[in-house]
Order: sequence, then structure tokens, then C-alpha cells
Amino acid sequence: MMPLYLNGAFEYPTAIALATLIGFGFGFVLERAGFGRATILSAQFYGANMRVLKVMFTAIATAAVGLGLLGGVGLVDLSMLSIPETFLWPQLVGGLLFGVGFVVSGYCPGTSIVAATSGNVDALYTLGGIVIGSVAFGFAYPALESFYLSGDMGVVTFDQLLGVSWVWLAAGVAIMAFGAFLGAEKVESWLAGRSKTEAPDHDMPLRNRAFVGLGVAALLGIATLGLPQKTEEITVDVDLISNMDLAESLILAHNDLYLIDLRNPSECASKRIPGAMCLPGDDVEGRFIETLPPTRTLVLYSNEVMTELPNPAKGYKGPVAVLDGTFNSFQSDVLDVPKLPTDPTVENLEEYRLKNALHQQFTGQKTAPVDLKPKATSRAVKKGGGC
Repeated sequence: MMPLYLNGAFEYPTAIALATLIGFGFGFVLERAGFGRATILSAQFYGANMRVLKVMFTAIATAAVGLGLLGGVGLVDLSMLSIPETFLWPQLVGGLLFGVGFVVSGYCPGTSIVAATSGNVDALYTLGGIVIGSVAFGFAYPALESFYLSGDMGVVTFDQLLGVSWVWLAAGVAIMAFGAFLGAEKVESWLAGRSKTEAPDHDMPLRNRAFVGLGVAALLGIATLGLPQKTEEITVDVDLISNMDLAESLILAHNDLYLIDLRNPSECASKRIPGAMCLPGDDVEGRFIETLPPTRTLVLYSNEVMTELPNPAKGYKGPVAVLDGTFNSFQSDVLDVPKLPTDPTVENLEEYRLKNALHQQFTGQKTAPVDLKPKATSRAVKKGGGC
């Protein structure tokens, strides 16, 4: 039944109105938490005031245990969560640069907007730096592209890496939050003693109520592991999907697909269809397919045209499709630069423009505009009389 908007609970104008209200609420909470003041935000890096850690860890733990509980009772489809791909090395470097900018300016992008709307002029300088940096990165992207796309690990989550249920992971995050809160307060008191200043005030009753709330939600989530898992019986319907249809589906409705690359894991890791999942290194038969919830269309492809489904996919309860072609054919049709039609008819030009648009969407590479016009075709002219 969730996400509500994607399941047709309300129309687009209502979704925008709700998003706006949630945005105002988010900004209000950040402001009330003190995240509109650079002195409070930067104090986190010196250990003098650990408010940032407490607020953000509370948000993370609340989201984790909330999703674990609601997913356990079947109210939220965790497979519908949209998770960005992991690019290890550029994200590590980007995180370090982000941290340096945070310390220097006292703001991150979100808090700088909160501070600017609160009337703090220093936040405007941070916003200006963000704009300048974004524009500079855009110009430098061609030189940085190979590094920007390095360390591609696909979509990786801790529950997959650890091989545990999301519910157990959420409970672990809640325990980490308890430890982080208590440890942060110890650090504040220790540093205040060394500098002979007063440590920040702590609202112990509020903190304890937060602990109890997270603990209860985590325990309820764990309890859901004992509930029978109900899945709707869906008739397996195997279809062929063309390269172009798959490309358009990945752009318009990627959250509705499980795209599985059945090639050797090393081949997949080297280059694959964007958004595809590789087989785990020790799972050459694709047994992990059996663990996927039947809430999306399963799409499979390989180096060869598949004439039958692999055994694990035969047990998948949801709709199944196989690529009507191979990885190489998808690369030729979508990922490679399209070739200009030698016979520019209306149909050929429409196909070329579609392939060109898909190529740019998937690769980010712009191609020079081509002003082609369809070749004029001779039309028979009726001569003489007639009706």
C-alpha cells in the first residue's frame, strides 16, 4: 500500500502540496534544533556540542526502526526504496571534501538554506560557494568522468552485505544511537572539564523518552519476524522485452524492475546495463533471486539469447521478462553512439532521435545536433479524368 503516491492514493497536485508541507516542517525542525547557526553546527567537529550527531542519529534510527516495523507488518514494501548506486572512491573523496567545506563554512547545503531563511547573512556566502562549486564541477566533469564513475559497486545495502533481515539491522542502528548519545555526552563533559567551561545542558527526560520510543519500536519490529509472511500468488508470466522498451522502462519506471545480470560477476562489475544487479560472487546459479519479494517485474539478461529461464527465476512469484537480445545488443542499441541513418526516412529519423536521446540519458554524453530532413519521396499523380 506504500508509497502512497505511487500506488494512486492521491493525485500529483496533492503530492506537491504534501511535499511542500513536509518541507516546511523539515525546515522548522532544523531551525528549532539550532541547525540555522554556524556556531552550533561547527562545534560538532570540536566535540564541544554534539547536538548535530544527536539530531541526525535520532532521525536515522527513527527511519530505520519505523521502516523495519512497518515493513514487518506488511504496510511498507521495502523493495520499493530507491537507493543510489555506490561508487566507492569518488564518494569517499567527495565525503572528505564535503566535511572540509562543512568545517570551513559552518554549514552544509541544507542547513545553509535554513540559516539563510532565518536571516543569517553568512549562510548566503555558503550558498554562493555551493553554486560556484557546482558550476565548476560541471565544466570539469569531462576530465573527472573516469574517476567519477570508478569503484562502481552497484546498489549495496548493509542488510545485503551482512546477510541479515532489515529488522535486525534497524535494531542494531537503534542500539548504536543509544551508545552514540551517551558517548557524545561523555565527550562534551570531558572537553568542558579540560577547557574549564560548562558543558551543554541535557534534557534527560526527553532523551530517555526517545530511548524508550526507539527501543519499543525496535522490539516490535523484531516481533514481526515471527509473523507469517503473506505474499500474493501471482501467475508467472514470462515475456520478452526489447532493448528499447527496457531502456525506456529504466528511465520512466526503474523502481518497478529487478534487472539481473546473469553474466560472470567480474564481467558484470566491469560493465553492465545501468541499474542492473550482479550475481554475488559465490552464487553463480542466481539463488538470491528466490529471496526477492514478488513486487516488481524481474528482467534477466546475459551474453546469450535465453531460450529458458534459470531455475531460481522459475520460482519467482511475480512477473518475469527476459531481454529479447543480449548485453551486447543492448550496448549497441542504447549505450553506443547511434549511427546516422544512410536513408533518412521519417521512420529512420524517429528511431535515430530516440536512440540518441536514450544514449545521452544513460551515458551523459552529448552528441552534436544533426539537422537531418527526411528524403523526399515521389508520389504518383493521377492524370486525366475520373470522378
